[in-house]
Amino acid sequence: MEIYCRNTLSGLVPLYPSDQDEKRKLKLGADYKCEITNPRNLGFHKKFMALINVGCENSDLNMPFDTYRRYMTIKAGFFKAYQTDKGVYYEPMSISFASMSQDEFEDVYSRVLDKIIADIGATSEEIEKQLIEFM
Repeated sequence: MEIYCRNTLSGLVPLYPSDQDEKRKLKLGADYKCEITNPRNLGFHKKFMALINVGCENSDLNMPFDTYRRYMTIKAGFFKAYQTDKGVYYEPMSISFASMSQDEFEDVYSRVLDKIIADIGATSEEIEKQLIEFM
Protein backbone atom coordinates (compact mmCIF):
# COMPACT_ATOMS: atom_id res chain seq x y z
CA MET A 1 0.00 0.00 0.00
CA GLU A 2 1.26 3.46 -0.85
CA ILE A 3 -0.43 6.63 0.33
CA TYR A 4 0.48 10.30 0.21
CA CYS A 5 0.52 12.17 3.53
CA ARG A 6 1.15 15.65 4.86
CA ASN A 7 3.06 16.19 8.07
CA THR A 8 1.02 18.25 10.55
CA LEU A 9 1.31 19.00 14.27
CA SER A 10 -1.10 16.09 14.79
CA GLY A 11 1.08 13.69 12.78
CA LEU A 12 0.92 12.36 9.23
CA VAL A 13 -2.47 12.98 7.61
CA PRO A 14 -3.60 11.35 4.34
CA LEU A 15 -3.45 13.87 1.52
CA TYR A 16 -6.26 12.70 -0.77
CA PRO A 17 -9.59 10.93 -0.19
CA SER A 18 -8.19 7.79 -1.84
CA ASP A 19 -5.29 7.88 0.63
CA GLN A 20 -7.75 8.19 3.51
CA ASP A 21 -9.61 5.15 2.19
CA GLU A 22 -6.36 3.15 2.14
CA LYS A 23 -5.43 4.31 5.66
CA ARG A 24 -8.80 3.08 6.96
CA LYS A 25 -7.74 -0.46 5.98
CA LEU A 26 -4.98 -0.36 8.63
CA LYS A 27 -5.83 -1.89 12.02
CA LEU A 28 -5.83 0.52 14.95
CA GLY A 29 -3.04 -0.21 17.40
CA ALA A 30 -1.13 -2.37 14.91
CA ASP A 31 2.49 -1.59 14.03
CA TYR A 32 3.46 -0.79 10.43
CA LYS A 33 6.74 -0.11 8.68
CA CYS A 34 6.68 3.11 6.64
CA GLU A 35 9.06 4.39 4.01
CA ILE A 36 9.08 8.18 3.84
CA THR A 37 9.97 9.77 0.51
CA ASN A 38 9.43 13.19 -0.97
CA PRO A 39 7.53 12.59 -4.24
CA ARG A 40 8.53 14.35 -7.42
CA ASN A 41 6.60 17.46 -8.39
CA LEU A 42 4.45 16.69 -11.45
CA GLY A 43 4.11 20.39 -12.29
CA PHE A 44 7.89 20.77 -12.34
CA HIS A 45 8.18 17.71 -14.60
CA LYS A 46 5.71 19.35 -17.00
CA LYS A 47 7.80 22.54 -16.85
CA PHE A 48 10.88 20.51 -17.83
CA MET A 49 9.04 19.09 -20.84
CA ALA A 50 7.91 22.60 -21.78
CA LEU A 51 11.55 23.73 -21.51
CA ILE A 52 12.59 21.00 -23.93
CA ASN A 53 9.80 22.09 -26.30
CA VAL A 54 10.94 25.72 -26.19
CA GLY A 55 14.52 24.65 -26.88
CA CYS A 56 13.55 22.25 -29.64
CA GLU A 57 11.32 24.80 -31.39
CA ASN A 58 14.01 27.51 -31.28
CA SER A 59 17.05 25.35 -32.07
CA ASP A 60 18.89 25.22 -35.38
CA LEU A 61 19.65 21.54 -34.72
CA ASN A 62 16.42 20.41 -36.44
CA MET A 63 15.82 17.33 -34.27
CA PRO A 64 12.58 15.63 -33.26
CA PHE A 65 11.49 16.39 -29.68
CA ASP A 66 12.61 13.08 -28.11
CA THR A 67 15.99 13.23 -29.84
CA TYR A 68 16.49 16.82 -28.67
CA ARG A 69 15.51 15.83 -25.09
CA ARG A 70 18.01 12.99 -25.06
CA TYR A 71 20.71 15.15 -26.68
CA MET A 72 20.30 17.97 -24.13
CA THR A 73 20.25 15.51 -21.23
CA ILE A 74 23.56 14.08 -22.43
CA LYS A 75 25.03 17.57 -23.06
CA ALA A 76 24.07 18.48 -19.48
CA GLY A 77 26.15 15.55 -18.22
CA PHE A 78 23.41 13.09 -17.31
CA PHE A 79 24.40 9.98 -19.23
CA LYS A 80 26.02 6.59 -19.06
CA ALA A 81 28.83 5.81 -21.49
CA TYR A 82 29.43 2.35 -22.90
CA GLN A 83 32.46 1.27 -24.90
CA THR A 84 31.48 -0.68 -28.02
CA ASP A 85 33.48 -2.05 -30.92
CA LYS A 86 32.29 0.99 -32.94
CA GLY A 87 33.28 3.53 -30.27
CA VAL A 88 31.62 5.05 -27.23
CA TYR A 89 27.84 4.91 -26.97
CA TYR A 90 26.17 7.54 -24.77
CA GLU A 91 22.80 6.84 -23.21
CA PRO A 92 20.90 9.60 -21.37
CA MET A 93 19.94 8.85 -17.79
CA SER A 94 16.27 8.24 -17.13
CA ILE A 95 14.30 11.18 -15.76
CA SER A 96 11.44 8.96 -14.64
CA PHE A 97 9.86 9.62 -11.26
CA ALA A 98 11.20 6.31 -9.94
CA SER A 99 14.77 6.92 -11.06
CA MET A 100 15.56 10.23 -9.36
CA SER A 101 14.52 12.45 -6.48
CA GLN A 102 13.06 15.95 -6.79
CA ASP A 103 16.44 17.45 -5.81
CA GLU A 104 18.26 15.45 -8.49
CA PHE A 105 15.62 16.39 -11.05
CA GLU A 106 15.97 20.09 -10.19
CA ASP A 107 19.71 19.74 -10.88
CA VAL A 108 18.91 18.15 -14.26
CA TYR A 109 16.51 21.01 -15.05
CA SER A 110 19.07 23.67 -14.15
CA ARG A 111 21.86 22.10 -16.18
CA VAL A 112 19.63 21.40 -19.19
CA LEU A 113 18.40 25.00 -19.01
CA ASP A 114 22.02 26.19 -19.23
CA LYS A 115 22.61 24.01 -22.32
CA ILE A 116 19.41 25.23 -23.99
CA ILE A 117 20.39 28.85 -23.29
CA ALA A 118 23.70 28.17 -25.04
CA ASP A 119 21.98 26.32 -27.90
CA ILE A 120 19.35 28.91 -28.78
CA GLY A 121 21.17 32.05 -27.63
CA ALA A 122 18.47 33.24 -25.25
CA THR A 123 18.56 34.45 -21.67
CA SER A 124 16.97 32.51 -18.82
CA GLU A 125 14.43 35.35 -18.48
CA GLU A 126 13.43 35.02 -22.15
CA ILE A 127 13.05 31.27 -21.76
CA GLU A 128 11.01 31.63 -18.55
CA LYS A 129 8.68 34.03 -20.38
CA GLN A 130 8.24 31.51 -23.20
CA LEU A 131 7.59 28.76 -20.64
CA ILE A 132 4.77 30.78 -19.10
CA GLU A 133 3.25 31.25 -22.57
CA PHE A 134 3.84 27.60 -23.48
CA MET A 135 2.22 26.18 -20.34
